[in-house]
Amino acid sequence: MRRNPHSRGFAIVSALFLIVALAALGAAIMHFSSLQQVTGAQDIQGSRALAAARAGTEWAAAFVTANDACPASPASLTFDAFNVSVTCSASGFTDEGAALKVFAVTSTASTGGAVGSLAYVERRVEATLVR
Repeated sequence: MRRNPHSRGFAIVSALFLIVALAALGAAIMHFSSLQQVTGAQDIQGSRALAAARAGTEWAAAFVTANDACPASPASLTFDAFNVSVTCSASGFTDEGAALKVFAVTSTASTGGAVGSLAYVERRVEATLVR
């Protein structure tokens, strides 16, 4: 069987193309897999930050209930490795002859270094308490 002299090396070109295409597909799969892991970890951290912010709001509510006044603002707390900043402001008004106090509480939980970094997570909870 005689070979055409112009068809030499065609199998090598096909094999190289197939190897490059499979390597690119593998790299894309690895990228999406790691991206999904990071997204899942950030979702969990976001849920933990929300729980810490709620804990700060509950702490402020307990303080207001016990003292009928706002805690010193901003109060810095730590819950589950989250830095929690709680601010509170009070105002009074009269409703149908009854004097009421309204407390506006904001609790912000954050962790992970500087804003904009991949590990940074922050959640804020606001509440209004009437006494």
